[in-house]
Amino acid sequence: MPTIRFDVLCPPPAAAEIGLAFQRALDILVKRGRLASGSARSEGIVLVDAPVAAQLASTYEQDRGSDPDEDGAQVHRFAIQAEGAASYNSLAMGLSRILTPKAELPRDPVLLEQQDRFEEAAIYPWTVEVLR
Repeated sequence: MPTIRFDVLCPPPAAAEIGLAFQRALDILVKRGRLASGSARSEGIVLVDAPVAAQLASTYEQDRGSDPDEDGAQVHRFAIQAEGAASYNSLAMGLSRILTPKAELPRDPVLLEQQDRFEEAAIYPWTVEVLR
């Protein structure tokens, strides 16, 4: 069974909340019959490649306006296992909504041509990988 792995740069209290949010989302998908089973497991603080760490830190500073070191933010890993998913890539993108709010888009097609203007910053910067 594939594993969806999220690495999230956040302070420890937020990591606990994120793990619970992942599990709640999986429980809802199981209850609605979209998954046979699903579990979210926190793997704690991890070291990631230097370029990835630098990008996460840069995004954190840009989006949150503060230094991740001063906030006590570290990279926390979450491993998601789900049985019965039609598409693990789609499931990963759906779960990413926990970390990135949905943007409110205008109905005007001309304005939509400039979609970047309407992007929402992630709550905390993250990466995702589907391991098969």
